[in-house]
This record gives sequence, structure tokens and C-alpha cells, in this order.
Amino acid sequence: MSTSRTDAHKVFADLYRKTRSPEHQQKIDEVIQKSNDIFIRIDLMKKVDEEFEQKKKEESGKRPEEEDKSSKSSQGSATSSKTAPKPVKKQPDSGPGLGFLANLFGGNANITKFAKDTGTVEVGFLGRNSKIAPSVERLFKALKEDQIISTLQALRLAESQGWRHWRPLVYNVVLNFNKFFNNFISLDSLFIDEISPEIFLNRSLKMQMYYARHLSRNDARDIILGHVPELVKKDEKLSVKLPSIISGLNYGLNLENGRPKLTDAIRAFYVVSNKKVIGWEEILDSLNVPPINETKFQGSPDITKEVETTLIKLSDDILTRMNKKEELHGLRQRYFKIDDNGKISFDFLNGVVDDYFAHHMPENMNSAAFKSSYKGMPHKLIHILLRDFQSCYTPILEGTVKIGTKNHNRDVLVTQPGLFKAEIEEINNLLRQLDAFNKKYPSFQYTFSNFNQNTSGGSVEDQITVNLLRLLSEASAFMGKFAEKINVLVENHLLAKDYEAKGQLNERVLASKEKVLEEVKVLHRFLPYYDSTMVSGNRLNSKTLEYVFVDMAQLLFNYAVIYKDKFTVNKLTAHRKLDAELSALKAEYERLSGKTFDDPQNRFASSEEQ
Repeated sequence: MSTSRTDAHKVFADLYRKTRSPEHQQKIDEVIQKSNDIFIRIDLMKKVDEEFEQKKKEESGKRPEEEDKSSKSSQGSATSSKTAPKPVKKQPDSGPGLGFLANLFGGNANITKFAKDTGTVEVGFLGRNSKIAPSVERLFKALKEDQIISTLQALRLAESQGWRHWRPLVYNVVLNFNKFFNNFISLDSLFIDEISPEIFLNRSLKMQMYYARHLSRNDARDIILGHVPELVKKDEKLSVKLPSIISGLNYGLNLENGRPKLTDAIRAFYVVSNKKVIGWEEILDSLNVPPINETKFQGSPDITKEVETTLIKLSDDILTRMNKKEELHGLRQRYFKIDDNGKISFDFLNGVVDDYFAHHMPENMNSAAFKSSYKGMPHKLIHILLRDFQSCYTPILEGTVKIGTKNHNRDVLVTQPGLFKAEIEEINNLLRQLDAFNKKYPSFQYTFSNFNQNTSGGSVEDQITVNLLRLLSEASAFMGKFAEKINVLVENHLLAKDYEAKGQLNERVLASKEKVLEEVKVLHRFLPYYDSTMVSGNRLNSKTLEYVFVDMAQLLFNYAVIYKDKFTVNKLTAHRKLDAELSALKAEYERLSGKTFDDPQNRFASSEEQ
């Protein structure tokens, strides 16, 4: 029974290490949890394999042998075209004196010394009839079944998910160790029967190559133990097996620290086969293994495809944010006066208030004291700003405009009637509410200091203030949306001018220079009559229509900021968030690609004001 159960563990290990699809392997992992009995586990695994094999045949119509051949032929490029190592160069035996009798009777003193130093070879009488020592077999059979299974699961997780977290070098080092470990543990079955060294060397060729590549990195141990356990901790099912996984990893990583060393064990097979001592460097020369790639993921085709797809998405995300940042930079530069400390200047208000007082207020109120008083109270100032906008700008948006000079002018239509009907009605509505409020509470004292405090999270209990804050919030949100709408027309116009400068315009876009605005949507078209000057009785007299539309958007954006429209304020400070996102996305791109992101258009990317 003891021998039978020992054989059963070998059968189980061979069955478990079969190459399977992720779905197939997951099913195997599930069924072996149903029982601790080794024989029942084997039966369950065979049953799952039979079911998947039958399903595979039904789907593809291929015979199992064909599927197996197809699978083998598509395995990675690690073995290249090698089927056996190159013949190693003959190493001369040491000179006379050492093992003279052994040499005299056909033995080899160097082999005897190698056997004594490494413990991997047993030599017969006078150094003849060398054979592999039992210590070599024990090296391949030391790991327990549970250690093997849990370590394989951890390395399989690393192969499928590691690329999402690691640089190519880390992933490739772990992947190479995964391939080495799989091949190493599969060789224990060769020792069930006594085989020739030649068979072992042929069957272990992949293991030798992966191990040679593994040893070529002095940092491989630190990389594997520094990354694989951390990845395992993120997996709910595998994390409970961490102690067993670490012991399995440590065993594979310490194969050069014990007696015998794995390199000496491999050399032993060459020694017995060639009847002379072979150095590890000679074996490396015969294997001719390329180094681990440090810049490109070397996973399966599915993994490399996922990496490529992820890089494409990252590129799109980076360019999208760079475009957004460039757009916001243009908006900040065009419509706001921002100092070196990131503070917005609202000096322009003086000109607006002066113009309004000059045209709409009694002469006895046209003083610096009155103006200062109005500018210091939110409900008084917004009334002036909306009245000014209504008198200066809404005529341009709802009817004909005089362009030319005072003596030579003509009426033109800039926007189609009704295009801004909703905005004009909202201005009228807000002014009615403000008129009503100011008439009802003519002596109400409320400063911008109060407003800033109330809109920064302070509690408000006074009902008059609550009503005013609601009205000011409604007005600020309206002005922010209105500014966005005007800005679309300005952006379209600037885009058309840019295309014209590059000679890339068609006749339809050129014709828009005198075509009425019929809709507000993103496209390249000119503002009608944009280079013509206006004839009017207010401060817009002699200003071009291009200036008027930019000025309109500038005023509305600034008003929205003064009255703390959240959407507009967030837009002005969005560059900070975009910078952080771009930094993270570019770092991820660099991790996956091994190179910095190269902006194909070399667009604006410098830091904004903080």
C-alpha cells in the first residue's frame, strides 16, 4: 500500500502539471478541494480532463493527438530550435600524479575529485563505471505536493496578472522562474525508472535553459521574493496559502545554496554521459541562452496582446487629457487675467460699472463713493452687470447690428432670431427677481465678505439671506452655462482662422464669414462679419464683432467666477487634477512600454499656474 500511495502522488503531480486552458485549470483546482484522498483526487482530475477533451473534440473536430501536437508546437520561443545541447568541448584531464592508479586502469581522477567535491556522482572501483548519486534524485523530490500546487498557482497568477503591476524586467524574471520551476518539478518522474544520463539531459534541456537564464540575474531572488508574495496577498483565495508558497519559492531560489547545487547536479549528468568533467561555463556556451528582456513583456500571445491594447487605451487617455489641458489653458489665457500667484484680477469691473453709471444712473449718483458701495454688495453689483449685458450685448444676439462707420453703415443679422431666446428670457427673469428683492429690502446690507463666508460652508439662518443666496446661485449657474455657449462660437471661429492660415479651408467654411449663426455646436466656422466694426451708442462702438463675442464670453465667465459657479470654478482649477492624472497615466505608459510617452503633436504640456 505504501508503494502504491507513493506512486499515486507521482501520478497526481504529473496530472496536475498538464498544460490546460485557464478555464480548464480552474475546474481542476476546484475539484481537488473536494477530497483529501489522493486516489479520489486523481479520479476527479481524470474525469474533468475527459470532459474537457470531449468538449474540445466536439468543438474543433480534432483528435486529441492533433490538439496536443498543436499545443506543443505553439509553446514559447525559449527552446528555439534546440532539441539537444551542443557538444561541449573536451576538457583536458589534470596532469600526472592525481589518481595515478585510477588513470592507469581506465578511471578518471578529475571525475573522482568532482564526485567528492559535489556529492553528485558515485564512482566504481578505481573511478570506473560512474553513475548519478542518490542525492541528485532527492534534489528533485524534496518538495511536498501542497508546496508544489500552491507555488504553481502563485506563479500562474503572476504570469496572468503580473504585467498589470510590474515593469517588463520584473515580469520577465518571474515568468522565466515560473517556466524553470514547472520544468524542474516535472523531472522527478524520470527517477522512477533508472534512465540513462543522455535521456535526462534531453528531457531537461528546457529546465537547463531557464535555470541558466535565471542565474544570469544576480537580482532574480530579490525581484521574485519582493513581488510575487505581494501579488499573492491581493488574491483572496491564494493569500491563505502564502506560507506554503514562500517555502516553495525559497526552495527553487536556494538550489545553489545547498549540497548538491543544482548546477553541479546538471553537470553530473554531463560528466557521467561524457566520461569527463564538464564545467558550468561550457554548458552555458552550449545552451547559448539569450538574456532576460528588460524592456518588453515576454508573456504569451494573449498577454502581449493585452499589453498592446492597454497601451493604446493609455495613449488615448493621455492625449484626451492633454487636449483638455490645452483647451483649459486657452480658456484661462483668453478670458482671465491671472497673476503669478494664481489670483484672478477683476479690474475690468471698474470699466463696466463706470460705463453703466454714465449711461443709466442719475448724475448726482455718478460718484466714486456710490460706485464703490455698489461694487461691494453682491446683490447690487449683479444687478448692474446684468443690466449692462442686457443693454450692450443682447441686441447683437436677437436682432440686426449696424456695422461700418458712423456715416457709412449697414444693418446685418449675426445670429438667427431665437438662437439665444432662452438666455435672453433668463436675463429678463433674473432682473425682475433682483428688482423685486432690492425694492423689498432697499436698506439690506450684505457684503462680499458675508457672501464668501456663507458660500464657504457657513450656516445661514436669516431667511432674507437664504433667498438672496438662492437667487445669486441661480444667476451664477446661468452665466457659467451662457459663457460656455458663447465660447463654443469663439472656439469654432479661432479654429476656422487657424485652418485658413494653413490654407486648409473649403468654400463652405469660407462662406460662413457672412453667414448668419444658425446653431451652437462644435465645428469650424467663422463669426459672421467678424472683422467689421460696430456702430453703437455704448462702449462697443468701433469694436469688431470678433472682439465683441470674445468680450461677451470673458464677462460671463468672470461673472460666474465672482458669484462662485461651481462648474466654472472647477473648470479653472481642473489643470491641477489633469496634471496629476497625466503624471499617473504617463508613469503607467512608461512602465508597460519601457519608454516615455511621445506626444505626436508636441502640443502644449507645460505646467499651469498653481
